[in-house]
Amino acid sequence: MTGGDRAVSPVFSYVLTLGITTILIVGLLVAATGYVDDQRRQTTENQLQVIGQQLSADISAADRLARTNGAEDVAIRRDLPDRIVGSSYTITVKNDSNGPTEYYLELSTPRPDVTVTIGIASMTDLATNGVGGGEVVVSYDSADDELEVSNE
Repeated sequence: MTGGDRAVSPVFSYVLTLGITTILIVGLLVAATGYVDDQRRQTTENQLQVIGQQLSADISAADRLARTNGAEDVAIRRDLPDRIVGSSYTITVKNDSNGPTEYYLELSTPRPDVTVTIGIASMTDLATNGVGGGEVVVSYDSADDELEVSNE
């Protein structure tokens, strides 16, 4: 063995250690990113369900009030969050055969792409439209005999 052969061993060991460390760090970052994305999606879905249940309850309450004798002006206001998990969302009142009830709410966010449907217990017709977060009003229009969800 010559003196030049012994210098290769520490350099090779150092490069090998750096390579293994880099692979481990990249693996941890990839795993953590997937975990964070899953948690973000689940949190978004849970928040949309809570908001949908609150609004569905308001619509049901407005329906009961609108069906009382002599009801003309019914309005229930709810201040919903403008954004959830850093993303805007839309609330759409729908009337088709795809939902759990005749009229239902479809809440969705573009990022992450999450959609939640919530049934509405209402005997009064509803105007099918879409609104965003913020202050939401459920009002009864006695002329059209329907409930409407709108942003204030």
